[in-house]
Amino acid sequence: MKKIFCLIFFIVLAAYHIQAKEKTIVIYSTNDVHGSITNFAKIARFIQNERKQNPNILVLNGGDIFSGNPIVDQHTQQGLPMIELMNQIGYDYGVFGNHEFDYGQEVLAQRINDANFQFLCANIHVDENIAQISQPKPYIIIKVNGIKIGILGLIEASKKRNGEWLPATHPDRLKGITFTNPFETALEYKKLRKKCHLFIGLFHTGYEKDLEIAQAMPELDAIIGGHSHTKIKSTKIENGVLITQAQDDLEYIGKTTITLNKKKIISKKFELINLANLQEEDLVVKQMIQRYHDESPLGQVLAKATAQFNGKNPLGSLMTDAIVNIHQVDFAFQNSGGVRIGMLPKGNITMADVFKLDPFGNTVVVYEMTPEEIRTLLKNSHRKYNKRVDLLPSGLKYTIYTKDGVATRVSLTDMNGNPLDESRRYKVGMNSYISSSYKFDKPQPGKEMKVKASDALIEYLKQQKEVTPHEAPRGIVIEE
Repeated sequence: MKKIFCLIFFIVLAAYHIQAKEKTIVIYSTNDVHGSITNFAKIARFIQNERKQNPNILVLNGGDIFSGNPIVDQHTQQGLPMIELMNQIGYDYGVFGNHEFDYGQEVLAQRINDANFQFLCANIHVDENIAQISQPKPYIIIKVNGIKIGILGLIEASKKRNGEWLPATHPDRLKGITFTNPFETALEYKKLRKKCHLFIGLFHTGYEKDLEIAQAMPELDAIIGGHSHTKIKSTKIENGVLITQAQDDLEYIGKTTITLNKKKIISKKFELINLANLQEEDLVVKQMIQRYHDESPLGQVLAKATAQFNGKNPLGSLMTDAIVNIHQVDFAFQNSGGVRIGMLPKGNITMADVFKLDPFGNTVVVYEMTPEEIRTLLKNSHRKYNKRVDLLPSGLKYTIYTKDGVATRVSLTDMNGNPLDESRRYKVGMNSYISSSYKFDKPQPGKEMKVKASDALIEYLKQQKEVTPHEAPRGIVIEE
């Protein structure tokens, strides 16, 4: 009997020592919030409760906190509500997303200064003599409960026709900043593996790029992702690297749990927490959110929609019709990526609806162009991979003809189907993002109107009082 008792004692003692050597790090993460502030009251209470049970947690953000909610975007201090709420919750670190630059560098610099958390990014290189933001740290190594944790930041960037790597934002807002290939940059930091027990990638590069990096960089333990708005429901391991992402618009929060024994990782898992299932809210944060709404003048009704606008074609047509009418141009173009909502319901259209549809503050630029020059714009706008039109027009219709997915020619007509006058120069309006980002032939610089495209839409709605969606597409792609 005594031998059995001793055996049980030593088994229990051994189990205790094993458990005592185990340490668990929990990371809560959000990404692509885009100004969606409503659920922050739930997150605040949730994180408070979690910290009471486990002080060894981190709260990280995977980029794109701005652009999408006019309460945030049109605040007297653009973006400040997001920063104040994240400070209240106690975020630890964030990575730059492409939409962090949408307000311009001066505003971004102010918001960085307001933040109690640190922004990281390894593939941003700042010339502080030109740029208005300071050089961010590429990574940080911190210690949590005796565990050294390395966090590396990356922002998405794609190679443009001139060989430059840029994120998806207005190029004019990036002066003095050089971006490098995120994949190649990531590989330069493999050496950090030796400096930490837990190596985290805080990447705003998108799900597919995260998989690519994981395949080439097993030194990483986990990637807290963003940019592609991917809903990863549970544990996803790629080449030994845990891949995570929590969709967008603050509908979910991600929970990454990593357990170490003797500072060696023995398990890692991910779960997605649906905020709709959380009931408790932090009263202070809830009051902050209500104050932001109360201070906003965005409830003003501008016009009525006689029917629901469904999809980018009718919404883009509404935006370009406004430019044609308000700026008295012949034609106008809107890039489909700048149409930021999927529908506009029948009934009242408010100021808030306009800024949800067009949150970026791009100005209107007018060119005088021949039909052939317009064709270069449309031809170069086509991308083989998406097989659809990108530029949504007003005042004309067009067809892009492709061979093996590559644009070969473009036909143009007016709205009645008549060919354009090839000898005439037409006034063509577009937003400043198209003007600066798209390649096309132009005989002279465009005239920047110094007013926002959203201002044209506001004025147009006020004048029209009622608007009806144009369902038929004005641009199509045909494979020959």
